Amino acid sequence: MAADVKATDADNGGEITLEGVTICPGVGIGRAHVLDPEMFVVREAIEPDHVLAEQQRYTRAVEAVGKQLREHVESVHGVTFHDAGVILRAHKAMLADEEFHDGVRRLIETGHKNAEWALEEQGEQQIRRFEAMRDPYFQALAEDVRDMVDSVLAALSRKGETHRAPVPSLRESPVLICGHLYPSAVMRAQRSGAAGFATESRALSAHGAILLKGFGIPAVGDVHGLRGTASDGDQVVVDATNGLVVFRPRETVLEKYIVLQKKLKLPGPAPPPTVSVTRDGTRVRLLANIENPDQVGMAFQKGLEGIGLFRTEFFVLTSGRFPDEEEQYSIYRKVINASEGRRVVIRTFDIGGDKQGTSLHRCTGQNPALGVRGIRRHLLRNPEELRTQIRAILRAAEGGVVGMLFPMVTTVDDIRETRRLVQSAKEELRTQGLLFSENVMSGAMVEIPAAAIAVREILSEVHFVSIGTNDLLQYFMAADRDNEDVLQYNDVKNGAFLWLLRFIIGKATEMGRAEDVTVCGEIASRPNLVSELLRLGYRSFSVSPSAAEQVRAAVSNTVIGSLTSDQAFS
Repeated sequence: MAADVKATDADNGGEITLEGVTICPGVGIGRAHVLDPEMFVVREAIEPDHVLAEQQRYTRAVEAVGKQLREHVESVHGVTFHDAGVILRAHKAMLADEEFHDGVRRLIETGHKNAEWALEEQGEQQIRRFEAMRDPYFQALAEDVRDMVDSVLAALSRKGETHRAPVPSLRESPVLICGHLYPSAVMRAQRSGAAGFATESRALSAHGAILLKGFGIPAVGDVHGLRGTASDGDQVVVDATNGLVVFRPRETVLEKYIVLQKKLKLPGPAPPPTVSVTRDGTRVRLLANIENPDQVGMAFQKGLEGIGLFRTEFFVLTSGRFPDEEEQYSIYRKVINASEGRRVVIRTFDIGGDKQGTSLHRCTGQNPALGVRGIRRHLLRNPEELRTQIRAILRAAEGGVVGMLFPMVTTVDDIRETRRLVQSAKEELRTQGLLFSENVMSGAMVEIPAAAIAVREILSEVHFVSIGTNDLLQYFMAADRDNEDVLQYNDVKNGAFLWLLRFIIGKATEMGRAEDVTVCGEIASRPNLVSELLRLGYRSFSVSPSAAEQVRAAVSNTVIGSLTSDQAFS
């Protein structure tokens, strides 16, 4: 949602509060440091006999940036959290993309353009390709391309690194303010001991956002008008608990945030799960959606009862490769250990369709969203990849409460084939004498209308189902949820779609299995819709940790008995 502005005596340089979206929770208080705006690119035509020299100048600039990036990787690897090294190595791979650089050199040669102009043009082409993709992860990669382009532009400039000057020494820790969400900017924040980070960027799945979470820097994104409001040296509060950025706070407001900051920094273990109950006494289960192990702590600090959806494709999409069995085992074991007996549902790689970007997981066809993605990709093309992941999950699950969730299930046959692969993996592990859990639960994503209609048959084959309402709605309405031209059709309150939601929970209830159905799509994190889902009969939700408190409040304020399911969403 676009940010709003709340101002107090703004015209007189007084307190101004901007609203955004939390990236990493917490409270940061310090002095603003506004990162320099984007570089002005000089476009100059070059003579044909200068082409080779210009290409060589470009190559030298790329090599210089590569050297700096290697220094970043070496300083992070083994010192900070695991994902920082992975992400920076991924940036190194992007910088080593010779296809991209050859495109720049061709533009220099054929267009007789200077290196800066050619780089800008090639970068914009790549950025547009990423931004046109449906998946937020790939849209966020546009930030990485901008970061790389800016780095090489700086190296091409005779001013060198002037636009990446070090954060000045301030009496208080700096709060970095920027337009984009570059990993390099986050690294500067980490190195300078920044108290907080605020950005206008809406790419909240970007690598920079992942780094902020890993470093634990309170951060807010999607803050409209941020750079136009901030001035270097302004006192600023990043309230990443409520998604606010407060410039020049009044003394009373500042004192309030100092108290809150101290409270949030108090050490201690995660609190026990918070029991969620409606106003008329109905028990509701709230779980967490996460994308990497570093989000587990945040989920449990919010009192959530377990991990309802661990999206494992994060690791593939970040590194550009599939981790082997031991790497996966280590990742899953970390999450399960941190969960301390709480339930953990691990979804197998949901790759293909909109989630593709490299030759490792490219899917073709006129409409990839209706093609080989999710479990189809594994059953039709890559069964060994799924077998490896199943083995890693089974091994990591020993002693834990773990579910294995299969995405893009269409028919009962899909489930039966995955169960066969699970049994085969167990036999292999027994033969090899490796320890594993015999009690891993199996689950199916219900995100295709055919699976929703067959939910009774599918539930008979699995321990639980999770409803991916984002995909279910777009497939049901035949309307891409990321296509602005047809957004009006993606209305969760559409009567036909409500019938489908009632049908799913109704069939589960007839079987006595309503408690085995969890809503994990976006609408589960929207408090204004949770009350209506409760009245339809749903009792389990997997939500973004940042939405936990608002969803819990919506649950506690709901009186289920006040409306029938036929009146919900009316």
